[in-house]
Amino acid sequence: MVCNIKRITAVDSKIDSIFSELSFLRTEYPDFYSWFYDKVVPELSNGSREVFIAQTPLSFGKVNGVLILKKNCSEKKICTLYVDKESRLNGIGQRFIDIAFNELDTDKPLITVSDNRISDFSRLLKKNNFEIVDSLSNYYSENHVEYTFNGHLYLPENVKYA
Repeated sequence: MVCNIKRITAVDSKIDSIFSELSFLRTEYPDFYSWFYDKVVPELSNGSREVFIAQTPLSFGKVNGVLILKKNCSEKKICTLYVDKESRLNGIGQRFIDIAFNELDTDKPLITVSDNRISDFSRLLKKNNFEIVDSLSNYYSENHVEYTFNGHLYLPENVKYA
């Protein structure tokens, strides 16, 4: 499958389409809307966040995948890596991992994966030598475990969603 990867800016017309594609995450991450619009979008302007989308030529504008990165002096993190079900197993996830390694300037970026998504990511994480470091119960969402790879996740108690 031919797929184009595009870097998104804070004023890109695709911002709302990206949120729409990821809106299912609101059930897993209760403050997802606020995180996306109050953190990710503004931080695109100052360079501490990067967003990439994957689209196939025949998708007619549909977003087939999303990669959200966080890069600052204390953290190099893959915040979101998503490929829609119809586009999986076509190399998009690996292309996103390669972009993350390049943009974050590391082959060991931090990533967290919830227990209900770990099977979706296991092959990709293993292939790219991600190492599980911690498991955090009820960290982002009640009754779920968040697994951290390649580092620890630390947030003040009143802050959610790095």
